[in-house]
This record gives sequence, C-alpha cells and structure tokens, in this order.
Amino acid sequence: MPYCNVMSPRPADPVVRLLRDLKDDDWTVRQDAVDRISRISDPGQLQELLDILTREKWYVREAAAAGIRANRHESTGPVMMKALSCEDGVIRNAAASALGTMKYREAERVLARAASDPDCRLRKTARTSLELIRN
Repeated sequence: MPYCNVMSPRPADPVVRLLRDLKDDDWTVRQDAVDRISRISDPGQLQELLDILTREKWYVREAAAAGIRANRHESTGPVMMKALSCEDGVIRNAAASALGTMKYREAERVLARAASDPDCRLRKTARTSLELIRN
C-alpha cells in the first residue's frame, strides 16, 4: 500500500491505479485502463499487474486480458512467456496472443508446448501465434 502523507500526497502506484480504473463504473475509464495496459513497456510493472490479477474477479481479469493481448512491447516478452504457466486460462491465452503479435521468436518453444495444452482456446491461440512468428 502506498504511503500517504497529508501534507504531500504521493501519486498512487501505476498498477494500483490500473486496477482501480478497471473496476470503475464509467466504461470510458475502464477502456482507458485497458489501453494503458497495452502500452506497458516495463516488465516489472507488467509482472506486478499479473501477480495481483490472480486475486481479482473474473471480469477484472478479462478486461486486463484485452490490454495484455494488445501489448506489443518486446521488453515484456519474458514476462508474457512466464504468464503462459499462470493458472488463469484468460491470462495464459492473452499472453500467448501478445507473444504472437509481437513476433517474439524466443517464445517459440513455450508456445509449442502451449499448443498441446488441455485448454482448447490456448491451444488455438498458441498455434496461431507460432504461425505469426514463423511467417
């Protein structure tokens, strides 16, 4: 939890703000949060978000997944590869999609494993991502 001083308030952590905005009643605020997730280039920030998402409700994870799928920053590739082993199928699928769209060659081996995952959505996304990387 960020330290708050009444005299000089510290801005909220970007991940805390993202999560708060993903839960906002205003759909435009939620959509802006999804867009901000798609622009995350700091691997540490993305990892922090993914760690917290595992404790969030399904609809928050689904919204965040839209931003993850749209993320094109190669700097987040290692975190996306790690996310393929996440327990949440929505997050795994979003990470597989992002890896393919960013054509992250280092992910070929983990995507090949994901192509035989029990989750049919992940299998299909992993195969599609492999095609995108190889073509």
